Amino acid sequence: MDSTPLFPKVNLRNRIIVRKLKVFKENEETQRLIRRQAEHDAMTDALNRGSFEKLLHMYENGDTPYALILIDVDTFKTVNDMYGHAVGDEILKKVTGLLKKAFRSIDHVCRIGGDEFAIIMVEMTSDLKYTIEEKIKAVNEELGTENENIPAVSLSVGVAFSDRENSGKSIFKDADKALYYVKENGRNGCKFY
Repeated sequence: MDSTPLFPKVNLRNRIIVRKLKVFKENEETQRLIRRQAEHDAMTDALNRGSFEKLLHMYENGDTPYALILIDVDTFKTVNDMYGHAVGDEILKKVTGLLKKAFRSIDHVCRIGGDEFAIIMVEMTSDLKYTIEEKIKAVNEELGTENENIPAVSLSVGVAFSDRENSGKSIFKDADKALYYVKENGRNGCKFY
Protein backbone atom coordinates (compact mmCIF):
# COMPACT_ATOMS: atom_id res chain seq x y z
CA MET A 1 0.00 0.00 0.00
CA ASP A 2 1.03 3.49 -0.78
CA SER A 3 1.53 5.61 2.39
CA THR A 4 1.07 8.88 0.53
CA PRO A 5 -1.80 10.87 2.06
CA LEU A 6 -4.87 11.20 -0.10
CA PHE A 7 -4.98 14.96 0.50
CA PRO A 8 -1.36 16.12 0.97
CA LYS A 9 -2.11 19.75 0.08
CA VAL A 10 -4.88 20.00 2.65
CA ASN A 11 -2.63 18.67 5.45
CA LEU A 12 0.15 21.06 4.49
CA ARG A 13 -2.29 24.00 4.36
CA ASN A 14 -3.67 23.08 7.81
CA ARG A 15 -0.15 22.91 9.28
CA ILE A 16 0.66 26.32 7.80
CA ILE A 17 -2.53 27.81 9.24
CA VAL A 18 -1.81 26.31 12.67
CA ARG A 19 1.76 27.65 12.56
CA LYS A 20 0.56 31.14 11.55
CA LEU A 21 -1.99 31.14 14.37
CA LYS A 22 0.71 30.14 16.86
CA VAL A 23 3.01 32.94 15.64
CA PHE A 24 0.11 35.41 15.77
CA LYS A 25 -0.66 34.46 19.42
CA GLU A 26 3.03 34.70 20.36
CA ASN A 27 3.22 38.15 18.75
CA GLU A 28 0.11 39.28 20.63
CA GLU A 29 1.64 38.17 23.93
CA THR A 30 4.94 39.88 23.11
CA GLN A 31 3.13 43.11 22.26
CA ARG A 32 1.17 42.91 25.53
CA LEU A 33 4.38 42.47 27.51
CA ILE A 34 6.12 45.32 25.69
CA ARG A 35 3.13 47.63 26.26
CA ARG A 36 3.08 46.72 29.97
CA GLN A 37 6.82 47.42 30.30
CA ALA A 38 6.37 50.75 28.52
CA GLU A 39 3.49 51.83 30.78
CA HIS A 40 4.58 50.55 34.22
CA ASP A 41 7.41 51.19 36.64
CA ALA A 42 9.55 48.05 36.71
CA MET A 43 10.17 48.05 40.48
CA THR A 44 6.76 48.98 41.90
CA ASP A 45 4.46 47.95 39.04
CA ALA A 46 2.67 51.30 39.36
CA LEU A 47 1.95 53.23 36.19
CA ASN A 48 5.00 55.28 35.17
CA ARG A 49 5.46 59.00 34.44
CA GLY A 50 4.69 58.65 30.74
CA SER A 51 1.41 56.87 31.47
CA PHE A 52 0.56 59.47 34.10
CA GLU A 53 1.08 62.35 31.67
CA LYS A 54 -1.12 60.69 29.02
CA LEU A 55 -3.87 59.98 31.54
CA LEU A 56 -3.74 63.46 33.04
CA HIS A 57 -3.98 65.03 29.57
CA MET A 58 -6.95 62.80 28.78
CA TYR A 59 -8.80 63.77 31.97
CA GLU A 60 -7.92 67.46 31.65
CA ASN A 61 -9.57 67.45 28.22
CA GLY A 62 -12.54 65.30 29.21
CA ASP A 63 -15.77 65.73 31.12
CA THR A 64 -15.18 63.20 33.89
CA PRO A 65 -14.72 64.80 37.33
CA TYR A 66 -11.49 63.71 39.00
CA ALA A 67 -9.01 64.48 41.75
CA LEU A 68 -5.27 64.73 41.24
CA ILE A 69 -3.41 63.50 44.31
CA LEU A 70 0.35 64.21 44.53
CA ILE A 71 2.33 62.28 47.11
CA ASP A 72 5.89 62.47 48.48
CA VAL A 73 7.41 59.94 50.87
CA ASP A 74 8.61 62.07 53.79
CA THR A 75 12.34 62.01 54.63
CA PHE A 76 12.89 59.30 51.99
CA LYS A 77 16.41 60.47 51.13
CA THR A 78 17.47 60.27 54.78
CA VAL A 79 15.95 56.80 55.21
CA ASN A 80 17.52 55.66 51.93
CA ASP A 81 20.94 56.96 52.99
CA MET A 82 20.69 55.46 56.49
CA TYR A 83 19.29 52.02 55.63
CA GLY A 84 20.47 51.58 52.04
CA HIS A 85 18.85 51.45 48.63
CA ALA A 86 17.47 47.92 49.08
CA VAL A 87 15.39 49.10 52.06
CA GLY A 88 14.44 52.24 50.13
CA ASP A 89 13.18 50.05 47.30
CA GLU A 90 11.11 48.00 49.76
CA ILE A 91 9.57 51.20 51.14
CA LEU A 92 8.56 52.28 47.62
CA LYS A 93 7.02 48.86 46.96
CA LYS A 94 5.16 49.00 50.26
CA VAL A 95 3.84 52.51 49.54
CA THR A 96 2.66 51.39 46.11
CA GLY A 97 0.93 48.33 47.51
CA LEU A 98 -0.84 50.32 50.21
CA LEU A 99 -1.98 52.99 47.75
CA LYS A 100 -3.32 50.36 45.34
CA LYS A 101 -5.13 48.67 48.23
CA ALA A 102 -6.60 51.92 49.58
CA PHE A 103 -7.83 53.32 46.28
CA ARG A 104 -10.29 51.83 43.81
CA SER A 105 -9.26 49.70 40.85
CA ILE A 106 -10.61 52.42 38.52
CA ASP A 107 -8.18 54.97 40.00
CA HIS A 108 -4.70 55.33 38.53
CA VAL A 109 -1.76 54.91 40.94
CA CYS A 110 1.44 56.21 39.31
CA ARG A 111 5.07 56.53 40.33
CA ILE A 112 6.20 59.77 38.71
CA GLY A 113 9.68 60.13 40.19
CA GLY A 114 12.02 58.69 42.83
CA ASP A 115 9.76 58.91 45.88
CA GLU A 116 6.96 60.81 44.17
CA PHE A 117 3.59 59.30 43.38
CA ALA A 118 0.41 60.58 41.80
CA ILE A 119 -3.09 59.21 41.81
CA ILE A 120 -5.77 60.21 39.37
CA MET A 121 -8.97 59.44 41.24
CA VAL A 122 -11.81 59.29 38.72
CA GLU A 123 -15.46 60.17 39.28
CA MET A 124 -14.37 62.32 42.23
CA THR A 125 -15.68 65.75 43.17
CA SER A 126 -14.55 68.12 45.89
CA ASP A 127 -17.59 67.38 48.08
CA LEU A 128 -16.16 63.86 48.57
CA LYS A 129 -12.73 64.99 49.79
CA TYR A 130 -13.27 63.23 53.12
CA THR A 131 -12.83 59.89 51.32
CA ILE A 132 -9.32 60.91 50.25
CA GLU A 133 -8.50 62.10 53.78
CA GLU A 134 -9.62 58.74 55.20
CA LYS A 135 -7.60 56.76 52.67
CA ILE A 136 -4.42 58.79 53.22
CA LYS A 137 -4.83 58.64 57.00
CA ALA A 138 -5.13 54.83 56.85
CA VAL A 139 -2.06 54.53 54.61
CA ASN A 140 -0.04 56.83 56.89
CA GLU A 141 -1.07 54.78 59.94
CA GLU A 142 0.14 51.60 58.23
CA LEU A 143 3.42 53.23 57.14
CA GLY A 144 3.95 54.73 60.59
CA THR A 145 4.73 51.38 62.17
CA GLU A 146 8.07 49.73 61.60
CA ASN A 147 7.74 46.14 60.46
CA GLU A 148 9.52 43.54 58.36
CA ASN A 149 12.79 45.48 58.82
CA ILE A 150 11.24 48.45 57.04
CA PRO A 151 11.47 51.70 58.99
CA ALA A 152 8.43 53.87 59.61
CA VAL A 153 7.79 56.61 57.07
CA SER A 154 4.91 58.93 56.25
CA LEU A 155 3.37 60.61 53.23
CA SER A 156 2.80 64.26 52.44
CA VAL A 157 -0.14 64.69 50.10
CA GLY A 158 -1.54 67.54 48.03
CA VAL A 159 -4.88 67.31 46.25
CA ALA A 160 -6.68 69.37 43.63
CA PHE A 161 -10.08 68.61 42.12
CA SER A 162 -11.19 69.23 38.58
CA ASP A 163 -14.24 71.10 40.00
CA ARG A 164 -12.16 73.30 42.33
CA GLU A 165 -12.91 76.98 42.82
CA ASN A 166 -10.26 79.64 42.17
CA SER A 167 -8.22 77.25 40.08
CA GLY A 168 -4.74 78.19 39.01
CA LYS A 169 -3.11 77.57 35.64
CA SER A 170 -3.12 73.79 35.96
CA ILE A 171 -4.48 71.13 38.26
CA PHE A 172 -0.94 69.74 38.64
CA LYS A 173 0.41 73.08 39.89
CA ASP A 174 -2.53 73.47 42.26
CA ALA A 175 -2.02 69.98 43.74
CA ASP A 176 1.71 70.69 43.97
CA LYS A 177 1.05 73.89 45.94
CA ALA A 178 -1.10 71.92 48.38
CA LEU A 179 1.64 69.25 48.66
CA TYR A 180 4.32 71.81 49.46
CA TYR A 181 2.10 73.39 52.08
CA VAL A 182 2.03 70.02 53.88
CA LYS A 183 5.80 69.52 53.49
CA GLU A 184 6.53 72.98 54.90
CA ASN A 185 4.11 72.55 57.81
CA GLY A 186 5.20 69.33 59.49
CA ARG A 187 4.69 66.69 56.79
CA ASN A 188 2.61 63.54 57.36
CA GLY A 189 -0.70 64.97 56.18
CA CYS A 190 -3.05 65.92 53.40
CA LYS A 191 -4.00 69.38 52.09
CA PHE A 192 -6.58 70.36 49.48
CA TYR A 193 -6.17 73.24 47.05
